[in-house]
Amino acid sequence: MKLKLITFFSLMAFGLGFSQTKTTEINKFQFGEAEHLLDGYSLNFQYQDGKAIHMEFYHGKAKYEWVAGPTKGKGNKDIPYRSTKIGKSMYLINWHETSIKDYLTIVFDFDKMTVHSSVIIGYENKPERTLKTVFMSGIIDHLKKTN
Repeated sequence: MKLKLITFFSLMAFGLGFSQTKTTEINKFQFGEAEHLLDGYSLNFQYQDGKAIHMEFYHGKAKYEWVAGPTKGKGNKDIPYRSTKIGKSMYLINWHETSIKDYLTIVFDFDKMTVHSSVIIGYENKPERTLKTVFMSGIIDHLKKTN
């Protein structure tokens, strides 16, 4: 039993220590640094409930406009975004719309042409814009990359 405990603690101390500090050529991810991997992309996507959005990414910023649904014609622009690649043609992005108190996390899968989003809407929870969360999926169309 004593040998098992010594082995366990040795693995914990040395094994985890090496895995936390060792950098490999495969993993060059820089924690905390914003990436803008979707710059140059524009796309439309439609959610399952019929709402649709046109989005563009440029110079580390995003803009969108609702092109179908009850908020058609509304949108926002020059929103700083962050992204990371999580698969061959799959990206995880997020942004914080401080002006309207929304926080979005979106996964784009360009191979399957799907989008999945999780949004905290109106987190300030004012009577005119109460807090709600949205978790929706949709289909991407009109995907274009300009650069």
